[in-house]
Amino acid sequence: KKGDVLITLSLKEIEEQIKEKEDSLKIAKLELEKLLEDVGDRNNENIDYEPEIIQAKNNLEKVQIEYDKLKKDLKNKEAMLAKGGIPQNEFDESKVILEQKQKEIENDKIRLEDLKNKQRISNNKSALDIKIKEQNIVSLKSQLQTLKDKIAQSGIKGNEIICDIPNGVIEKINNAAGDRLNAEKQIMSILDLDTLIVQANVAEDFIKDIKVGSKAVINPLANPEKEYEGTISRISNMAVQDNGETVVPVEITITETDESLLPNFNINIKIIVQ
Repeated sequence: KKGDVLITLSLKEIEEQIKEKEDSLKIAKLELEKLLEDVGDRNNENIDYEPEIIQAKNNLEKVQIEYDKLKKDLKNKEAMLAKGGIPQNEFDESKVILEQKQKEIENDKIRLEDLKNKQRISNNKSALDIKIKEQNIVSLKSQLQTLKDKIAQSGIKGNEIICDIPNGVIEKINNAAGDRLNAEKQIMSILDLDTLIVQANVAEDFIKDIKVGSKAVINPLANPEKEYEGTISRISNMAVQDNGETVVPVEITITETDESLLPNFNINIKIIVQ
């Protein structure tokens, strides 16, 4: 009956799996929080505000100022050289220093662009890492919910499988105590005694007079005086052979049952035609 304990399960394995997934989910969330904290507001749009890049830009500006000063000095020395105010070697030395400073500017520009490229790569990798971590969390949540759903289905209470049929009988048990359960093997089958269906064969000569909804009277051989009302609920679309006779299978739903009519009883059936 409804509420009876059918099977007592050992949920140790699935409970360990749930605990493992919960721990993995917590770790993944903490890793994502740390990753987001490390990344902060960094992105390719505000790359110029990175400390290393700010320092590199300041160095470049400093070298540029020095270059502009050297260039101005060289121009003055060029004028002085034309008037014989300074020797040629002094002018040449200033010119070499200016060229070196020009190369220094070019190298600093290359270094600055290299830093920006590295930062862009780092930002892109961080964004990808965040997406991967977020997807991992979604996957872990789904796996965890699937495990929890396995022991939260209707008919399962704690570590017990409870009968949720008001009036049922166990027809077959396919396992013994201590067996390991799997999805491919049915544990047991239960018949609902309140929804018994009679399977019968009607000769092809008479099937034309029967339709879904036709009334039927059932008498069990175990108690012929007992009478049950039924209704044709299904008529097969295909005839079959039964002991050399062509018949059409039909199903009859019994309106009300009691303990006098049990599954697999032999019965007599009278179908009322109009």
